[in-house]
Amino acid sequence: MGKPKQRPLFIIVDGGDGSGKDTQAKAIAKYLMSQNNSHIRIRSHPALDNRFGRRAKTALETEGKKGHCIAAFFYTLDVIRSLVKYYRHEEEVIIFSRYLLGVCYLPRNLVMFGYNLFSHMLPTSYYSFFLDVDPLIARERISRRGGAVEMFETLPKLRKMQQKMRHVTKFHHWHRIDGNGTPSQVWSQIKVILE
Repeated sequence: MGKPKQRPLFIIVDGGDGSGKDTQAKAIAKYLMSQNNSHIRIRSHPALDNRFGRRAKTALETEGKKGHCIAAFFYTLDVIRSLVKYYRHEEEVIIFSRYLLGVCYLPRNLVMFGYNLFSHMLPTSYYSFFLDVDPLIARERISRRGGAVEMFETLPKLRKMQQKMRHVTKFHHWHRIDGNGTPSQVWSQIKVILE
């Protein structure tokens, strides 16, 4: 009988829109590759390679509480799909860009219920990074990247999302990272924890 398969190193990079999640996920992957980790996968949610991610993305471009709930529902299915497909496979490292904090799409009165539910059902990690960015800085970054504006990318919504995320990340093993600086300044904070 063969040796049981080890779970991969699981890393979470989470935060609001414009916080630099994908940039830091790539920096982590590059660093870990230099440390001889050869099988690394980054999953950024919502992912456009499946119908759940595409439905979540479409819902994020609509308004209203119904849109919030639809976005959260399909976002959750997208994350679960990624876990089923990639967790416990050949990867040594899996980095999820946007994960549990997707529950902050829900109306305020459902956020903690959703977070508690999913954080008990889904794997969590000591290496969970919350990139906390001032909403004004986040809005400026979003405007520079162009493209369609999602429902949570206005300044008032970015402020509300930040409040929800700050509250939720008081629980479990979240490392709160000051995401207001340059990518290299943000990376230096993450690197200290990884080392």
